[in-house]
Amino acid sequence: MDQVEIQYQNRTGNWTTVMVVQNLSANILIAMTSTARANPGCRVRAVDRQGRVVDIL
Repeated sequence: MDQVEIQYQNRTGNWTTVMVVQNLSANILIAMTSTARANPGCRVRAVDRQGRVVDIL
């Protein structure tokens, strides 16, 4: 199964990978939500191995 990187955009504008999850909608939602809570005010996205954005908050 494919994997997706969960990333947040830091204050300098760089995207930082915080975890890798399986490409299942429930896993992506939980990971993105927890990342958004841990990094308030930052954008969060899910990116597949080809660099395509799967989802963004």
